[in-house]
Amino acid sequence: MTVPTVVFQVTALGRNARTIDETVRSVLYWTRNTPRLAFRYLVWAVIEPDGERSAPATYEALRRVGVELLVVPPGYRTARGASGKARALEYAPAERRRRGLSGPTTWVYHQDEETSVGEDTLLGIDEFARGDRGAVGTGIILYPIDWSGRPSHVQEVVRSFDDFRVLDSMTLPGNPTTGFHGSHILVRADVEESVGWDHPGYSPAEDLLFEMRVRARYGNVFGVLPGFAYEKAAFSLRDQLRQRRRWVHGVLHVLAMPRGAQPGRRGRIAYGAVCWFSALPSIVVLALGLVLPFGPVLLVTGLFTGFIWASMVLGYLEGYRLHREYLPARIGPVRFFAGGLAGALVDVLAPWYALLSRPSPNDFIPKDRPRADGARPRPEARVVASGTGQI
Repeated sequence: MTVPTVVFQVTALGRNARTIDETVRSVLYWTRNTPRLAFRYLVWAVIEPDGERSAPATYEALRRVGVELLVVPPGYRTARGASGKARALEYAPAERRRRGLSGPTTWVYHQDEETSVGEDTLLGIDEFARGDRGAVGTGIILYPIDWSGRPSHVQEVVRSFDDFRVLDSMTLPGNPTTGFHGSHILVRADVEESVGWDHPGYSPAEDLLFEMRVRARYGNVFGVLPGFAYEKAAFSLRDQLRQRRRWVHGVLHVLAMPRGAQPGRRGRIAYGAVCWFSALPSIVVLALGLVLPFGPVLLVTGLFTGFIWASMVLGYLEGYRLHREYLPARIGPVRFFAGGLAGALVDVLAPWYALLSRPSPNDFIPKDRPRADGARPRPEARVVASGTGQI
């Protein structure tokens, strides 16, 4: 049996150098300390020149410990003129092709700059790459790194719970609820090579476009990737708002593209966008209902209110339960409730905020923990016990 090769690829601007350092060192640590792995591996960091210049000592240290640093040349141009992250994502397959790493026995594990791995992640990758689960695998992401219990951190636990919907949708024909991931995905190299990331100009949702292209060309080749990935939430509500703004821009960009999606898929994406945009008006109507006699309208909408609020509460409780064993510190129920409320309101405002600004490939969200931040890195013993590690 041919031994597969897994390329752990972190693709980023490179300006969050400390976060990238932590991420790739988690890969190095667990590939060297996880028994029974049956794949060869490479660790790549694909960054922009400005990123390398922002922390040359950090990146040189990574080179010395075995990380392949691929700095996208400033003059590199894709066939369709992609910019932003898609340009770097298109550059990496060209490098793999040049090195003979584009065949079906090579797999690419895509990581954002803050996507750390654990022993469970690697065992899941090993199982997927050697099995018959599909050509693209995606799993559940947790957000315990640099946890301090801030509202932006509490809000992310809901995303982990929602991953059950995302995974179910992605593995069904047509992806009925349009779930997708841009990190913690494992892609067979020949599939990625044939589909590519190239498209004209800048797209804030290159991952959604990639998922649609793979589905259009290969059909239902998506499977569940066992094991968690471990990421960090935005450090502030302001950064959370900017992050969500970029997601909204991505969805609107796909809807505006003439050939961005098939009519059925476009309709489902549009429905999801309408639901997100409707959150703010619904809260306004709910608040006005306390002083204005809406009467018959509320009789109809009231049929759904209980279900919606119960689903939100369930998302927070179950999301927190997923995180509980990985968190360096617990928070009380009052603080948890207040944080969830504040974080949810930011998500409600995000789509409308997105309409007031234009998408930009230079939209930078800091992920390096502020040095004065109250969140402390977990002791190494706790990290190893929890399933994530660094060296």
